[in-house]
Amino acid sequence: MGCHACHAHTHAFGTGNRSATGLHGSRRCCVGRKAVRTHCKASSATASTPDTTVLGKSGLTVSSLGIGTLQWGDTQCGYGSQYSEAQLQDVFAAAVEGGVTFFDTAEVYGYQSIKSGQSSENLIGKFANKSQSASHPLIVGTKFFTVPWTNLLVGGGFRLGRQSMIDALHASLKRMDRDKIDLYQIHFPFPFFKQTTLADGLQEALDLGLTSAVGVCNYNTSQLEQIHGLLDTKGIFLATNQVKYNVLERDPEKSGLLEKCHELGVTLVAHSPLQQGILTDKYVSGGGPKAAEKARILLKLMQFIGAVSGGKTVTQVALNYLMCKGAVPIPGCKSVAQVQEHVGAMGWRLESNEIAIIDEKLQTL
Repeated sequence: MGCHACHAHTHAFGTGNRSATGLHGSRRCCVGRKAVRTHCKASSATASTPDTTVLGKSGLTVSSLGIGTLQWGDTQCGYGSQYSEAQLQDVFAAAVEGGVTFFDTAEVYGYQSIKSGQSSENLIGKFANKSQSASHPLIVGTKFFTVPWTNLLVGGGFRLGRQSMIDALHASLKRMDRDKIDLYQIHFPFPFFKQTTLADGLQEALDLGLTSAVGVCNYNTSQLEQIHGLLDTKGIFLATNQVKYNVLERDPEKSGLLEKCHELGVTLVAHSPLQQGILTDKYVSGGGPKAAEKARILLKLMQFIGAVSGGKTVTQVALNYLMCKGAVPIPGCKSVAQVQEHVGAMGWRLESNEIAIIDEKLQTL
């Protein structure tokens, strides 16, 4: 789970072993990759060939699958009662051990725990600072919440204008105990902030050396084109656009957003890639919400495809499907078992005909 306009927070405001084919994809200094469509092929993967991609044209190399931390530090989601900092430290370590180098957070994730130093940013900062490796550097992305009264959640002043973006970034860096973030993103477009203001703020964050790359979240096609154009005139590459995207919710494909991201050299980061747990083995045999019942035939198909792909789970097939589409999924996780299953989606790819079969079945749902 990732950058869905922070549902809990906006509510508070009232608003087979197979190798990976390379899904390759700041300032204009790097040569970007050509867009990957559905190029999924199989052969043998080894630990010496990490499954990685590049975020747009930023030059930031990340694992082809990241981890979202929406619920880390969030007491409304069970933090402190159902899972603890120590458990999340184990989750983080298991993710890194499994080859994950990309972690997504936001200033409002787990905001209830900011005072105790246990918000999502606080936790990611602690864990990443302990785990940094020269051979596989960890890439962390955070976000600027564009609602003017975000100060009611995270402190600071009322938000208007470019300076509030910089002030918020300084506060995020302080929570993470670092001088620079790898990826700074706009959490979602909001009427109080003009696109020109947001572009100026991202430029200043780069100019001040506070971030290595910039991105956006929850931008539709026209909004993406606008912010990309504004940054382009400044000589800045837009690295990412994080949106909701999974096998069951394919609006980025239907609207042309995914294709536009490919065209512009922007990496689409997929939050909610498992559709709140529906795209797992949990509901293959029955039970679950109406959405699971509706998707039962698809889940059984994905289970079969996983079985003939070397014993992969529905979860792993669902995540790999997005990777084959050229997206970087960022599933959430609160247990070591979850993250170990997630990392099993890397190091192989579905065959193109398997992708086609899933797409065809989706037409009947």
